[in-house]
Parts: sequence; structure tokens; C-alpha cells
Amino acid sequence: MQYQLLTLDIDGTLRPNELPAVPRENVNAVRALQKAGVRVAIATGRCRGGISKQLIGGIRPDYWICAAGAQVLDGQDNTLYTGRMTDQQMYALVDFFENYDCFLGFNFEDGPYGYVNYAQEHERELARGVVNYIKDGEDQVRHLDSMPFSGFGHLPQALARQFQEKYGYLGLRFLFYGTSEGCDILTPEQDKAHGLEVVCQAMGIDPAGAVSVGDSSNDCGILARAGLGVCVTGGDPAAQKAADRLCPPAAEFGVAQLCRELWPEAF
Repeated sequence: MQYQLLTLDIDGTLRPNELPAVPRENVNAVRALQKAGVRVAIATGRCRGGISKQLIGGIRPDYWICAAGAQVLDGQDNTLYTGRMTDQQMYALVDFFENYDCFLGFNFEDGPYGYVNYAQEHERELARGVVNYIKDGEDQVRHLDSMPFSGFGHLPQALARQFQEKYGYLGLRFLFYGTSEGCDILTPEQDKAHGLEVVCQAMGIDPAGAVSVGDSSNDCGILARAGLGVCVTGGDPAAQKAADRLCPPAAEFGVAQLCRELWPEAF
């Protein structure tokens, strides 16, 4: 089958976690596909305002599936779909993270904001040599303009279970990055798979005509929904289970290798 759409996660998929930006090998492969007529969508937990040209190496996708599916746009940044947290969900998170002195951020249209312990996360990112473009939101006023798409945080996984014991009725989901304390915090209906369906509807194709590549727990839905779901080697076990197959890891430019395998005519 000739696939018409390729969706790509950024962190750990397009960009090896130890590098500050998407490597040139993957950038060139994506551009070759686009020249051959294949549409490309970035599918990430980051919000659109938190993705710089430098981070993705100048890739110009045809679509954006951002904030784990809560923010979907075309290549000209026209909105195709948005989903937002309720004020009740957001305030519960702020209260809980403040009580336990853990970092909490939210994704908005203009970028990610650190609402609780911003300095803590900023120092952590500097130590890792990674720039996430998180803005200082300690004044906690950004949501007065519009509610966030999603949250993200850094807390022991046992505390996430305590949150659910107290606020489980809100339906929020904590998707951790493997065994680390970093996580995405999503609403019940939020999923990259829904973003894929929105993009496919805009293109006039069935999701069976899409290839999706990812590596983490927030990729499970889109990997299962696409015609071909591909998890990078070493990805989250849940993502590997949801995928149809594996590709080489990000450090070996697995996306570029996959593109050459599936669309050899583009090269």
C-alpha cells in the first residue's frame, strides 16, 4: 500500500534526546518525502507555541498535531481542532502540585508556562542541555485569557496515584516518560489518535493511509489508529505493544531509515 501521510513525534523519535535539535539526516529525509508528494504531520505532546524552527531543524510540516491531540493545525497554523482543560481540572492540579512542591506546567497557544516551581524545571533543563522554551508562569494568570490544552509535570509516580485517589472523578491521565518522574497530564478525551483523524479528514483520506512513528506512552493511540504504527527501538513498552513494528532508534536516525524503506522512490 502507498501511504499518503507520515506523522512523527519529536522527542525520542525525530530528535534523539541527547541532541538539542532534529538531526540533518532526518530533516533531509522528511523533505524528500514532501517533495515526492507525501504529507507530513508533527505529532507531539508539545504545544505549537513551544516548537521552534531550530528544534525541528527547519522542517515545515503540512499539519501539526500538538498538545497530544488537543491542538491540531494546518501548515499555515490555521486551527482545525482544539480541546481544553476545564477550570476545575486545572485548579485541582495547581493545588496538588503546590502542596507537594513539584513542578507543574501548562500548554497554551503561545507556548508552555511553568505555573509551579518554574525555577526548578528551568535548572533541570539547563543541566540536561535541553531548551524547552518554557515561560515563567509563576504569577498564574495566563489561563485568564484562555484555558490550557494540557499539562505536564515532574513528580513521583506514587504521588500521581494519590492525585487520582482524591481527584479521580476529573478523569485526568498521567502519562509518564518511562520510569522517570516526568509526565504529560491529559484530559479523558485527549489523544494523538483524534488529531490523526482530524488531519485525515482534512486530507480526505482514511487513517489506514497513514504511517505514524513514536516512542512514548502518549503515542499509543496514534500508533494503533494509523494504517502502520511504528515505534522506535527502545521506546516505551506500551508504545511498542501498540505499534505494528519497530524502526531503528532515534540515535541511528531511524526515521530517515524508515522513510527510505517505505518510500524508496522519493530518494
